[in-house]
Amino acid sequence: MNMDELLKSTARSLYLSAKFMPKNMGGTFSCAYLICRAADSIADTDLISVDKRIKLIHDYLKMVETSDEGLLQELKKAIPEKNNLHENERVLLEHIDICLEAFKNLSPLHKKITLDVVNAVCKAMQWDLSYFPESESGLLKASPSSARTELYCEHMGGEPGIFWAKLLLNGKEDTSFTENGKKIGMALQITNILRDLPQDIKIGRIYLPLTDLTSNDLMPQDLLEKKTYKKLKPIIFKWINWGVDNLENAKAFMSGIPRRKFFSRAAVAWPVLWSFDTLLLLSSCKNLLDKNKIQKIPKKTIYLTMLASPLYCFSNKVFAKLVDKKAALVRKQTGK
Repeated sequence: MNMDELLKSTARSLYLSAKFMPKNMGGTFSCAYLICRAADSIADTDLISVDKRIKLIHDYLKMVETSDEGLLQELKKAIPEKNNLHENERVLLEHIDICLEAFKNLSPLHKKITLDVVNAVCKAMQWDLSYFPESESGLLKASPSSARTELYCEHMGGEPGIFWAKLLLNGKEDTSFTENGKKIGMALQITNILRDLPQDIKIGRIYLPLTDLTSNDLMPQDLLEKKTYKKLKPIIFKWINWGVDNLENAKAFMSGIPRRKFFSRAAVAWPVLWSFDTLLLLSSCKNLLDKNKIQKIPKKTIYLTMLASPLYCFSNKVFAKLVDKKAALVRKQTGK
């Protein structure tokens, strides 16, 4: 088992993206993603007690930074029995030492930006575990405020966006470029939150703000009923538009990447365009509270976006027009 095989078994689309990246970038990207994904697998499994998961996530950054053997063995001992965990997650956790070895071989700069993103993601996971009720409790809790929802998006999406920007800058300083990367990452995260709304409700988590719910005469438990979606819809549209506003920073971000770096530009453009497509799908959905319908853009859309890459990845102007067109379609749907 090696890093390529781990990434391929865990996230096939990201594996394809990483294969097209320059070698020094692709290796760091794969390493950082797999380390964060392993932490997510720990945080999300209710087969480990909440207290134990909080401790494992609390110690996780130190384990990555120092390759502490004691902490590594503690994590491995906590992995549930074979039949109780998704096989891909099991394989990743059982081979996390491969990721730690890869981390040790990164350059000092790449080590630092990897640790920064792991630290941010672990903070968000610790908040998840300490704030929300246990998944089997039958309780439901919403994020306390818009500020808290935005902070969560910053940790889980914005910091990976900063990581990606710094990876592209390779030691150079560009505050504007980094900030745009952060905003794109936050938009991708709110897209995930909105798409996964019914699945998160099942485990007692609502990342939408309680203040938004109460201002629309809703309480968290009301979201268990599909009929309440009419009241929830303005809140969904508010956050869809927030995502669109942040995604529009991709135009400036793309212009900061040299046109000759086709694959780096494609690796930025693809998730941005797919996020626009997902937000359009969510905005036109009749009822996002329907747990039986998973909102996913079709594979055809994914492949067409990739095939059309030469049309927009070599031109900042064409890419900007494409972003504007997709943003307008979503805003038309939300009535903004």
